[in-house]
Amino acid sequence: MDFIEFDSFTSDDNVNLPQPQPALSLPISTNLESFGKKISNFSLSKNFKSSILNDSTTTESNNTENELMNKYAQLSLNLLKDDKNKDDISSPTKSDSLAIRLSRVLNDSLSDSQLREIFTNFENYDQDYLKELVDAGFVGTMSRKKLKGVIEQELIKNQSSVLKEYQPVIKQLKTIESKLKKLNELNNSTNERISKNSKSSSEFNENVEKLNNDKQLIELKKTLLIAFKEKFTLNEYEEFTLIQGELNEEYFSILEKAEKIVEDCSILLSEDNPQLGLKIMSKMNSIINKSIDRTINYCYKTLDNLYSLNSKTRLNILHECFQYLKTKEQFDQIINKFSDSRSKLLLEEFYHQIQGQSDLERPTMDRRSSTRSSISLSSVDARPVFMSAHDPVRFVGDFLAYIHSIAVNESETITNIFTMGDDNDHEFDHIIKIVTNKVLKSLSKPIKSKIEQNISIETKLTTIYQIFNLVELYSIMFNKQLHESDDLIVTIKNLVKTCHDRIFMIISNKISTIRSSNSARLELNLDLQPPEWIIGFYSDILPMIDQMNTETILNLSQEEHERFLNLIINQPISIFKQHVSDNKQFNKIDSYIIEFNFLDLIQSKIMPISLLSDKVLEINDLNSDLTQNLISIILDNMLNNTELFDYYNILNMICPLSDDFFDVSIYEPIKENKLYNFENLQKSDIIIQNYIPNAMIEIQQQLLKLNSPLIVNNIIDETFVKFVKFYNKIDLINQEVLQFSFAWSDFELATMLGIDEIYEKQLQNL
Repeated sequence: MDFIEFDSFTSDDNVNLPQPQPALSLPISTNLESFGKKISNFSLSKNFKSSILNDSTTTESNNTENELMNKYAQLSLNLLKDDKNKDDISSPTKSDSLAIRLSRVLNDSLSDSQLREIFTNFENYDQDYLKELVDAGFVGTMSRKKLKGVIEQELIKNQSSVLKEYQPVIKQLKTIESKLKKLNELNNSTNERISKNSKSSSEFNENVEKLNNDKQLIELKKTLLIAFKEKFTLNEYEEFTLIQGELNEEYFSILEKAEKIVEDCSILLSEDNPQLGLKIMSKMNSIINKSIDRTINYCYKTLDNLYSLNSKTRLNILHECFQYLKTKEQFDQIINKFSDSRSKLLLEEFYHQIQGQSDLERPTMDRRSSTRSSISLSSVDARPVFMSAHDPVRFVGDFLAYIHSIAVNESETITNIFTMGDDNDHEFDHIIKIVTNKVLKSLSKPIKSKIEQNISIETKLTTIYQIFNLVELYSIMFNKQLHESDDLIVTIKNLVKTCHDRIFMIISNKISTIRSSNSARLELNLDLQPPEWIIGFYSDILPMIDQMNTETILNLSQEEHERFLNLIINQPISIFKQHVSDNKQFNKIDSYIIEFNFLDLIQSKIMPISLLSDKVLEINDLNSDLTQNLISIILDNMLNNTELFDYYNILNMICPLSDDFFDVSIYEPIKENKLYNFENLQKSDIIIQNYIPNAMIEIQQQLLKLNSPLIVNNIIDETFVKFVKFYNKIDLINQEVLQFSFAWSDFELATMLGIDEIYEKQLQNL
């Protein structure tokens, strides 16, 4: 059977058989969509195609195939017969091999649907015919060949019908093929032309690219040249503006550009060839120097003619010049020249005011150029200060008022010149200060000389004080207008110090005159009244001090204030004490009284003056000391007159008598003293009884020349109280030691002396 594949045979058969034909795969579907797949799996197509192309070889192949098919069939039958005749069915070797072979033949890679279609076609045939197909003989072979031919015919028929369906597509494909051929020809010709054109266009592009590169290089050079020209050169208009043009904002912007060019030339100087940079710098520096000279000349002309500054435009241009020149050396020259010219003008006007102006000079003054300031022109016809020179106070007042007006005017003028229009602009404040100081500095020496001349020749304190008030007032006014460090302020403050010194000198001279004056000594006499010179001394000083409202006298420092007080208070007291001590006609009480009267007079004079309150307290302490000295002397006199002085000393030697503490037993040692006896004490008691009634009158006579009745009463009362207290204590001691008692009790004695109430109060306070 030719449907048994060759692979079913093994090498054990030892039969060399030719290669069998592959199994026939029958297409079932006639669908055009699955035709490609089915025909690719149909292995007989090539053979079918070859059989059609070469009919001459068919017969030979059929004979060969018949022979082979007979052999295959015979071999298959023999194998089947051998299997049936064998009794031993336990050996499965050959049967298994046959089964494997049959499975290889029957189990083709056909799907179930294909097998179903194939067997369905076999149902149309008779059973006899089918038996012939499986017949092993020649009939079977022929039937199978016939079936093959029928199948091939049907296959061809079916394939032809399928191919007919593809015929329109093939025609279209052929049409497309022709068009594609034409398109390819056109493409080839186009490519040839493009290749030719590309060659020519590449040459053109190369030329264009080269030209573009040249153009870019030229534009770059042009840009560099334009930038270089803008950065390192000035055009003709700009050069003309700097050299001959009008000064304005554009002028200074161009000048700033020229300076920037010089600064940027450092880049050119770093090149290998610095000649270009040097040439540009040389040219720019020449232009800049000419421009600076023009700017400086403009400043000089404008500052020489201040009337021109009434124009706001010219003032703004001057400010622009200052703004540009402020970092230049020439700016200081302008400032110095302006300061010198203003100083000279002020000095000239100053001397006209002080020395007067003759009629011959007046026309010359009137013919002066307009460069004179408003101050000088307005003051030409003003009343000169020398007209009031006969009155020093008025002269100094007018003089300082004139100086103040000049200072204010100059300060405002200079401030307006150097202020850039904005009140908050303080850029030139330092320059304003310097210029103002330089201009007004020229007046410092003449002012100082003239006022010091008036101060030095004046001897009246009131006049000097009035001058001092004026100078101090204007010092405050100048200090508000000018700066504290300005020379004019320093000069005015020095004049204040000069007034201080002059006042000190006048008072010191008076003190020295009084100290060495014989007439001052002769004024001291037995009437015990203060000398007249102290009244004359204070007649000028105290009214002057009384007018002061400052914290210290003449607004002096605290040290100078103390020095002044010492000069007007302590030194006169010291001189008076020296004069009293030199006068031998005074006893102690008289010297204390006259000294007390002197201090009391001074105290009464200075008490209303608040600035001298410290000295009032100091003098009050001195008076208190003098009062105690008088009390001590009068008490000693009373003790001597009553012969109790020795007992007073003895008791104080044993233990000082005190109001705070007293014990009789402490003083018992007094009995050992020879003076302390009954007889002496009895004698003293009689003397006391005789002396006390006249004691009040006697002491009042001694204090009659003391100018303060209140102090006289205080001295008498305090003296009597001390005497009564001692009288009481010694009486207690007598009673304890000697069993002796004075005739009067302490209260009776106090009543006799008229101090009973005072004595009683003091006892109650103890």
